[in-house]
Amino acid sequence: MRGQDHIDTIIAKWKRERPDYDLAPVEVIGRVGRVMEYIDRALEAKFEEFGISRATFDVLATLRRNGPPYKLTQRQLMRSLLRTSGGMSLRIDALERAGYVERENDENDRRSVFVSLTGKGSRLIEKIIPEHLANEATLLKGLTYGERTELASLLRKWLVSLEGNMAEGRQLYLNMVVLDPRASLMKRRAVGLTDVPGLLVHSVEPGSPAEEAGFQKGDLICRVDNKQVSSLVELRKALKKPKRRIKRFAILRGSASMILHVGSEASVKSTSRRSS
Repeated sequence: MRGQDHIDTIIAKWKRERPDYDLAPVEVIGRVGRVMEYIDRALEAKFEEFGISRATFDVLATLRRNGPPYKLTQRQLMRSLLRTSGGMSLRIDALERAGYVERENDENDRRSVFVSLTGKGSRLIEKIIPEHLANEATLLKGLTYGERTELASLLRKWLVSLEGNMAEGRQLYLNMVVLDPRASLMKRRAVGLTDVPGLLVHSVEPGSPAEEAGFQKGDLICRVDNKQVSSLVELRKALKKPKRRIKRFAILRGSASMILHVGSEASVKSTSRRSS
């Protein structure tokens, strides 16, 4: 007979209180979240033995697996690790002070900075990785080899599905997710904002062109290059037009009108005024 876990207890209580709820998603999502809590604790404990955090390990490992000369731009690191520019800068500052990485300007792009793994950083990551892998193997001891293989296959299928859903119609080339017109309207109404045609920004990927341009969750995209956009189709068409190298977005942030510029060489420019 299989053992009972914490999620079984939670589901039993909800079934008693609200038998009408469909709790099937909790069987998976709840357990994934609970498992990750244990994994995070175990990984952090191992990294602490080497005097570093998991965040430090992630940066060093990303640089190491990139291969010689073990360097990436700060923007590439942000996108790989899904971090904001401010958070990544602070992390690199600490790593540079510790002597694990060093910065150097990109000769071809004054706005770009390379982050390189130093000899000290390379020696540290090579020392950690074997113990880190052994630690992860220990965490998986409750599963047979066949079960681990099956689980990896199922997780891959799930992740591909999630990534595919994000790519189909909702995640744009700027790497931000927007809601459809109806959902955008309902979200604004829910917080007492006026009804304005447009598409509401649901999330912005850290390190993306959208974040660098200044987009935030809750912004309402109204026009692109003076073309009104009130559907995902219109937005995609506007983004694909090759006329302008830099796209000009008219947005509402709450009730304030703003203009954001995005492009391969765009510097962030924004102006704001109160809407009437």
